[in-house]
Amino acid sequence: MHDSGMPPKPDLRPAGEPFSPAAGIPDQAIEAAMKARSTQQALLVEVNAALAAAVDAEEVLSQILALLTDRIRLINAAIYLLDVERGELRCIAQAGHLNLEPFRKLQMDGPGLVAWAARSREGAYAADVSEDPRYLAVDPRAKAEYAVPLVVGSTLVGVLDIQSAHVDGIRAVTRKLIDQFASQAAMAIERSELYKKLRASEQRFRSVFEQSPLGVALCDLEGRFFETNTALTQALGYDAGELRGRSYLDITHPDDRPRSLENSNSLRAGAADHFTLDQRYVRKSGKAIWCNTMVSLVRDSAGKPAYLLLIIQDTAEQRQAEEERARLQEQLFQAQKMQALGTLAGGVAHDFNNLLGVILGYVSLVRTRLTPEDPMQETVARMEQSANRAAELTHQLLEFSRQEKPLLQPLEIGKVLSSVLTMVTQTFDRRIRVEARVPPELPWVAGDPGQLELAILNLCINARDAMREGGPLSLEASAVTLEPGLLPPDAQGPPGRYVRVVIRDSGAGMEPEVLQRVFEPFFTTKQAGKGSGLGLAMVYGIVSRHGGFIGVRSQPGRGSEFILHLPVVSPPEQSAVEEAPLAAEHGTGTVLVVDDEPLMLSFAADAARELGYEVLAAEDGARARAVASSYTGRIDIILLDMIMPGDGWAETLHALQALSPQARVIVTSGYSSVRESRRALAEGAAAFIGKPYTIDALARILKVVRPAGPGRSVNPPPSRTA
Repeated sequence: MHDSGMPPKPDLRPAGEPFSPAAGIPDQAIEAAMKARSTQQALLVEVNAALAAAVDAEEVLSQILALLTDRIRLINAAIYLLDVERGELRCIAQAGHLNLEPFRKLQMDGPGLVAWAARSREGAYAADVSEDPRYLAVDPRAKAEYAVPLVVGSTLVGVLDIQSAHVDGIRAVTRKLIDQFASQAAMAIERSELYKKLRASEQRFRSVFEQSPLGVALCDLEGRFFETNTALTQALGYDAGELRGRSYLDITHPDDRPRSLENSNSLRAGAADHFTLDQRYVRKSGKAIWCNTMVSLVRDSAGKPAYLLLIIQDTAEQRQAEEERARLQEQLFQAQKMQALGTLAGGVAHDFNNLLGVILGYVSLVRTRLTPEDPMQETVARMEQSANRAAELTHQLLEFSRQEKPLLQPLEIGKVLSSVLTMVTQTFDRRIRVEARVPPELPWVAGDPGQLELAILNLCINARDAMREGGPLSLEASAVTLEPGLLPPDAQGPPGRYVRVVIRDSGAGMEPEVLQRVFEPFFTTKQAGKGSGLGLAMVYGIVSRHGGFIGVRSQPGRGSEFILHLPVVSPPEQSAVEEAPLAAEHGTGTVLVVDDEPLMLSFAADAARELGYEVLAAEDGARARAVASSYTGRIDIILLDMIMPGDGWAETLHALQALSPQARVIVTSGYSSVRESRRALAEGAAAFIGKPYTIDALARILKVVRPAGPGRSVNPPPSRTA
């Protein structure tokens, strides 16, 4: 007999008659009912035990539903889980259904008892599904359906749905059992969802923990490790098992331990929740590494301190980068200082050349006025020699100040070496014995004489500094042919003919690690203030820009040997100027001298008069144009200084050429070099003469460029040198 769900009949016993629960009911029926209730209670206990033991409810719900359908004779049972965001009910467990696929997802606002129970949060019973409009045809066998909302507190979790093959086949006592099961299932599902979220959170934490590039550790309140990630163990060189149970203070560098302990005590005392500091840890190998460490106090749900979280970042690369940045900033400062020094040196050298021009010029003028037998000739010669040495010094300063690429031209490397040897023998400590092996006929090379002289002189100075107690310093040169298979290891040029220059000292030598960095800019082993570290780097750059290469060999205690190679070129043809006579020759014509330096202007004017020329003088470009306007057609030669206030020399040159087209222009400058010569010739000058110059040099240049007399060429070839 099926329970119809109707209320029990009223008790019609006479008043005062004792109640007997079995009155009018056969004993067999009572026994059967009690047995059924006992079976249902046992089933509920069994189901509850299964749900309580399951961590993931979805894994056992289908089995439990199968048990229910079997024990209480149902054809279908299903549990739907609510997806609030999507507003749908998704079947997560089912038993008995023939084909549930089309109904595995139901909309909350859709048809069916399941959706109705979810919306109303009340149980929905259809005793005869054919007469209930809420029924959603799922299984043609179904005659009765009961849908129960799964609710925990005020939260809807899902819906439990059961179906019977008999009309009114789900009795009240069965529905009450289902209600109890629904309550247990709801709590199990909520617990399962919380577990899934916790597990997902733990997995995310574990993923972040393990995959973090930073070292992460969990420690108890005493600072003992109980969890460490891979980044930390690798940074410290330990296995996780070796760190477990050890305090992070145990692996802290002894010098940093007191400060770290003080911060830890402050953390445990509640004075702070975290602290950050830079400190050193000692790796398993014994090596100390700098790390940035953040230690945070983690509290439990009750707010009590639970454990410590350590985040440790190896800052070795960061510190190295900071040191490198500081080194680069220092290099930039040094480079800017050297550039400023070079600019200053260039300006000083230019002004010094003007002064030397006056001294050397007047000395040469005095020499021309003395007879060869005059006893003052020797004195004047020494004065001239000293002035020439000063001019060589200013030439070196000018080369030092230049930032441009070298202007390569064929040159006799032997003359460069001879000049260096002269300076070295005259200025180095007498305890250093300079030994030269330079053959008289070396091939020519392509180079900038000033820069090559500077490079070789720097190598000699470097050798001198290495020989504090003195000793032999040798400078050798030879012509060599480098075959393809015989190029030295440091060779960077092609096979062919080279001039090899070797500077060898008998000093302290270099360790291998120093030898590897010897050409690095700003690298020096000298004491602070004794060297900038630029000398050898500059040598390397000069040689490279000349198409050559340089190498070094050295051993501690056995001295060093620098070997540079410069490619050989063909010698140039001799110029007409180089064949000019050495003695000063007189001439005729009118010379306009333009120079802003009064003493230099005075010497040039006096020298030109001494040589027989008519002289006009101007202290700047404006005055020169005024003079040229007054003497139109009468000026033969213009001696024009490059560096003057006001209009630039090129504008002045063009203006003077327009006023005196027949005049030949000689440009002069204290920045005496091939560059200035080429600039002057490119602007239309006939020749260039560098300061300081003597009366003899002026005589030669004036003779070359002065207008031709009868029968001579009107346009002789311009001269590039004085």
